[in-house]
Amino acid sequence: MIAGSAAARHFGYSSARVKAMASRLIGKKTMQEIMNAKDMSTIISILFQGDFKSDLEEYGGLEIKGELIDFALSKNLAKSVAKLIRISPSTEKKLMRSIVGKWNLYNVKMAIAAKERRADYESIARYLIDQGRYDSAFIRDLMREDSVEGMLNKCMMNSPYRPILAESLEAYKKTKSAIDAIAAIDKCYYQTLSGVIIGLRTVDNSSARIIKMDIDMKNLLLLIKAKRTDIKFSEIGSDVIGSGNMSPSDLEQIYNSSKDIPSLISQIKLYDLKGISDLYKAGKSNQLLMFEIRLRNSIFDNSMRLLNHSILSFGAILAYAYMKEIEIFTLRILINSKLYGLSKEEVSGLIIWKNE
Repeated sequence: MIAGSAAARHFGYSSARVKAMASRLIGKKTMQEIMNAKDMSTIISILFQGDFKSDLEEYGGLEIKGELIDFALSKNLAKSVAKLIRISPSTEKKLMRSIVGKWNLYNVKMAIAAKERRADYESIARYLIDQGRYDSAFIRDLMREDSVEGMLNKCMMNSPYRPILAESLEAYKKTKSAIDAIAAIDKCYYQTLSGVIIGLRTVDNSSARIIKMDIDMKNLLLLIKAKRTDIKFSEIGSDVIGSGNMSPSDLEQIYNSSKDIPSLISQIKLYDLKGISDLYKAGKSNQLLMFEIRLRNSIFDNSMRLLNHSILSFGAILAYAYMKEIEIFTLRILINSKLYGLSKEEVSGLIIWKNE
């Protein structure tokens, strides 16, 4: 753990840069204005006043077509991710690359899913994070492969993600299911974060908790989805990711002692999921999305507090990474709320934006 004047020298530049980046995140008032916007042109005008201006201009400015807004959001996230790697101290760049690897692998997962449903590159282009090894140009070329197996083999060539993708390929060969291939990528990626968490403890122990929350979110969504279909824990146990704040044994106990989703939720004390049971019981659509929104808000809240209190540390950089990802996620929910089947009231109750 670096402290005092050594911390100032080591993290001074990166902390100043990330603080400036964080100051451009959308505030609570602006997010509320976007939530209350009557039409898309109003939302675009609001975004145009902030950090998204240059990205919107690239795709048409104030006259941008609705379907291109996702391109602008993805572009903005890509720039932020690339900048985080550049501003991280040299001794922490490897840690940051490991953490932001989720966005590289995200593009691969999008391509695999598209290939299975026989969709083309254009169907996923707007959602791709255009940075890193698997940028938009790579994915465009990747989609020309004849099969998912061909795609994964291409992605593995001289790749630091080869072990993860090799597991995904083996999973796909067994079932010929893109869902299983993608699940294997997620599991293997988060397993690699166990090593990152150990590394973080020597740099900034508080930042390790944020990654653990990310792991918890993956595990809890897995349990909720499984409980909805009423399958046994033994059928999903191998997919539970270790190293979270909630141990696999704790998750198994919660799952097995729950008769349904509301009772499962009631046993999760680490996160505030109040009100979700009522929405679930009301039979609203996209119920899994509701749980994800609330869990992401918990991560955002903790990241914001870490950013505010870890001025000269790696934690400040890590916290911003999660806050930026959640900002983009939240904007997409608000912009596409009708597609998700969520009313304004439901969105207002789920999205608790605390950035000021």
